[in-house]
Amino acid sequence: MGYPALLWLSTAASLLGSVQFGYHLGVLNTCEAHVEVDIGSGEAGASLVSSLLIGAALGSLVAGRLADRLGPRVATILNNVPLLLGALGCMAATSLLGMLSGRFLAGLGAGAASVLVPRYVSEIAPIPIRGALGTLNQVCINVGIVAAYSIGAPYEDGMDTVGLLGHPVAWWRIMFATALGPALLQCAAMALCPESPAWLAREGRPSDAVRALRRLHGTAFRIQDYPKLQQAYIVLDGEEADGQGTPSATSPTGDALQQPLLDSEQGPSGVPDDSGNGSGSGQPEGAHLGWSALWEPKYRRVMILAAALPLAQQASGINTVIFYSSQVFEQAGLKSPILGSIAMGLANLGFTIVAAVLMDRAGRRALLLTSFGGMAACLAALSAFMLLPTPEALEGPFSLAAILAYIIFFALGAGPIPWLYMPEVLPVEILGVAQAFCTCLNWTSNLLVSATFPMLLAALGIAGSYCVYAVLNALAALFLAKRMVETKQQPVERIRALLMGEGN
Repeated sequence: MGYPALLWLSTAASLLGSVQFGYHLGVLNTCEAHVEVDIGSGEAGASLVSSLLIGAALGSLVAGRLADRLGPRVATILNNVPLLLGALGCMAATSLLGMLSGRFLAGLGAGAASVLVPRYVSEIAPIPIRGALGTLNQVCINVGIVAAYSIGAPYEDGMDTVGLLGHPVAWWRIMFATALGPALLQCAAMALCPESPAWLAREGRPSDAVRALRRLHGTAFRIQDYPKLQQAYIVLDGEEADGQGTPSATSPTGDALQQPLLDSEQGPSGVPDDSGNGSGSGQPEGAHLGWSALWEPKYRRVMILAAALPLAQQASGINTVIFYSSQVFEQAGLKSPILGSIAMGLANLGFTIVAAVLMDRAGRRALLLTSFGGMAACLAALSAFMLLPTPEALEGPFSLAAILAYIIFFALGAGPIPWLYMPEVLPVEILGVAQAFCTCLNWTSNLLVSATFPMLLAALGIAGSYCVYAVLNALAALFLAKRMVETKQQPVERIRALLMGEGN
């Protein structure tokens, strides 16, 4: 069944935030040493990574409430301000302070994008392809990472500068300037997209929500999937049939809008009930609960599950590979560490696309268990290989093969699913603060892993370090096998009701 071009435009425009997220995450990997020389600050790499992650943690905390207040679309457009300023700051930096400031601003935008993109895509997606569209978030993060690695490839050939208007310009400045393109393009593209139907419904604008869904889903739109919007749909159809034009956003919605979501066989896809919640909390229409609500006992089960996924993602050790892959490949004996990093990024990208195809077939749970189990096995094998006597000629190829296999398993589940799963399971009345909290946990644990990995590497070596992460991956697989609920092809509010103990 075909969907309108507007759905694909809206998805692609939002996903430009993920591209920027990935680009800023990976851009320093290949140019770190050159940046340190030019800004006159040796061994600044760790602080430049940390400044990005601190900014991202703060940006993710703010983004949820900003989206609740202004709408995910408007919040996404505004989020390009720190992304643009961050790219400009890094491009023009002549000192460590200037570079740290630019990385912090870019981090604010990247962290906010990690909240805004999954939410917007989930809330505009039709149920049959929600998993596939949600997985595109991680695909585009990987596009950004691969682009960042690839644009650093000239360093492999010894090219440090490029002529610009008759003056030599450090290549790393061009690398950071490249990030301006996606930010400007997203501002223009999002201006053409509708606001999230789910947000419109929560704001007491059911007619606007129906109108947006019709534009996004076209002939595939099924009002049966949105029982809370049925009365607004009838009113809208009646007024259009009578030639009275488009009803106002304040059109009466009738008693049909007061029925529980789970009364129908098919619940909504991301569009909440008009009480502003899907859990019977009795909050008024459009209400968004604050931070204190996260600690209420009724949310305990869903919060443990939603918070565990981003923590497990970082405990897998993935960003030790992203941030330090060139160093790891070099220490492992690979002659071309930059090309090794590019190969790693391409593997991540390719198998995340495979995950997108499988997401609504195999299901989230099966893919995630395969992912963490496979990563544990790969890291354990890599550690064992490095600890045992091995011919020197095999060290580089085997290390590359083991890390690529690890990346493939990550791409099949641990990479895309946490971003997709959070908006699916979190109750709508706490979605803004809960998603922000869980995403902030992701960035904070990312910072912790990135800060401790060099110390771990110095103390235990590559083999010992990856053995630690192998154990953490195995523990994550055991936890998820016991706790995780499958969400494949399920309406969002039904999923949330099951986790809140309101379903069978």
